[in-house]
Amino acid sequence: MRKQTLQVSLFLFVLLIGMILLLQLIRLDLFHQWFPAKASPEKEVVTMSASESLEGETKIRVYLHQNDSDLSSGAIQNMKHALQYAKVPYEEIGVSQIEQIEPSPYTVLVLAGEHSTEWPKQAITTFVEQGGRVMVAGRFINAEWNELIGVSDVEDFEDGINGLTFNKELFPGYVDLEATSNLFSHSIADVELTPEADVHLTAEGEPLMWMHPFGQGEVMFWNTTAVTDKNMRGLMLQSLSLLPPTFVSAQAAIKVMHIDDFPSPIPYATTEEIKAEYGLTIKDFYTDIWWEDMREIGERYDFTYTGYMIGTYRDDTELEGEELREVARYPMLYFGRNLLNIGGEIGLHGYNHQSMVTADEPINPELGYRPWQDQQQMEEAVQEAQRLFKYYFPEESLKSYVPPSNVINETGLSALEQSLPELQTVGSLYIGGDEGSLEQEFEYDETYEGMYHFPRITSGYVESNDDQFLQTDVIANFGVFAHFIHPDDVLDSYRSSGRNWDDMRTSLEEMGQHVEGNYPYLEAMTQSNATKKMIQYQQSELDVSYEPERIVIKGDGIINPTTLLIRVEEGKTLEEGDFSFGSVETFSAGLYLVTLTEPKAEILVEEGGP
Repeated sequence: MRKQTLQVSLFLFVLLIGMILLLQLIRLDLFHQWFPAKASPEKEVVTMSASESLEGETKIRVYLHQNDSDLSSGAIQNMKHALQYAKVPYEEIGVSQIEQIEPSPYTVLVLAGEHSTEWPKQAITTFVEQGGRVMVAGRFINAEWNELIGVSDVEDFEDGINGLTFNKELFPGYVDLEATSNLFSHSIADVELTPEADVHLTAEGEPLMWMHPFGQGEVMFWNTTAVTDKNMRGLMLQSLSLLPPTFVSAQAAIKVMHIDDFPSPIPYATTEEIKAEYGLTIKDFYTDIWWEDMREIGERYDFTYTGYMIGTYRDDTELEGEELREVARYPMLYFGRNLLNIGGEIGLHGYNHQSMVTADEPINPELGYRPWQDQQQMEEAVQEAQRLFKYYFPEESLKSYVPPSNVINETGLSALEQSLPELQTVGSLYIGGDEGSLEQEFEYDETYEGMYHFPRITSGYVESNDDQFLQTDVIANFGVFAHFIHPDDVLDSYRSSGRNWDDMRTSLEEMGQHVEGNYPYLEAMTQSNATKKMIQYQQSELDVSYEPERIVIKGDGIINPTTLLIRVEEGKTLEEGDFSFGSVETFSAGLYLVTLTEPKAEILVEEGGP
């Protein structure tokens, strides 16, 4: 008995010494050097190319005509981006070239604006009669066109129409928007339609988009000025896909989830709400509750997190070296290590949370930010943040940057280019925000070689119908989900919409269920891997030939696997199953999800179906 007591005492003594040593190692910042965090996984983008020539000669031909009006240029620019992102070829043409277009079920003429008197009506009418397809993107009033576009009577323009209602599903995940929604404000033509017109979308009961058969062809009419809105691109692409007998578009199949201000210094105090609900300090709440819930949500709904670190929340640059490392020690060692060890990644949000703009660059004054003196001060601060990061994670690199409040200007971009040599990605907003915010497309920067813009689409834990619509629209266009949250939203009653963490967690889980349930083919990735994949996706080439009984697809430099969407007209189906080139499965009514694991595919089109 005495021997057992001695053994237990010895075990407890050794355990105590071990704990003391562990705490000392952490205090001396040696733990992370002796037991480094697992490095973020680098994903190789595997590509495929087909050397054989394509069989079949019928190609999709989309002709875009733009005049100098705002409505026309806005709508056509939106359509150009939508087609480019979806890897659908198009050609821009002038008025004189419209008369030369050969009619075909796979030839689509897209017109926009209110200059119908300038368009060759007789040539367009003949084009549709003989089997061509026309899409009009933008309202106009011209009784001479009524018969062709399916209008029986037209009055005047009507402004201030809001919301959007789907009479028929265009793409899985879209939700109806009530008239109280601010996402779209339509100006429409007050019209009565003929019985043959098939209405797909309405707003406040008014016809917004319809299709009208004419002769052997068909016309699609968008009765709204909202076609100039960036958040309409997916709808425009998917609606255009209804016109040809079959239509192939591509999906990048990317899913990224950002956590801004993470890791970052955590207050050691508490709020009354956190204390009352959990009996914890903010630090312990983030450690024991918030982060554990976030880990579980990521695992359950396939989110890979990219966190964006901050060194200090001070608005000056006085902290540096040992003093800065002391402020960042716990969040870096605990949250940073945990993030990396579950396959995540750390990017830079800033030395502090001050947007990198000088006094003469635009910024919303309500943000209360302190402008930087000049580019040199920005560069020195970024380099200090880089040293802080490398101290704790010497094997890692800061490859991505998110500007505080998504605000940055030319001085800040230049400072990043000079001070972060390993930087690959700048992630701001797809849809513009406050004054001075950087609104982006998915593309390389025009000035700084190697700097790629990868915007985020939506944000927050509490998802509205508007948010879900925006997420769905970009996925419908080219298959990218990009969302960001902040850890401290739970501490701000405005940003949390008055909800507690349990409610916010539930809302985030619902978002995860929606995305994973509707779009399981999206690949969860860190931001650096997502950038690599997106660049390769955009650089790849897709060549498609259409025949009555089959579609032949050839890719050059396409990603393995490649995800495609194929729309077929009513009365047609695709042969489903697993094939030597990959797989074909139903995605929604008339829409199929195709996965290519080979660079060439022949997909059979069959008669029958709904």
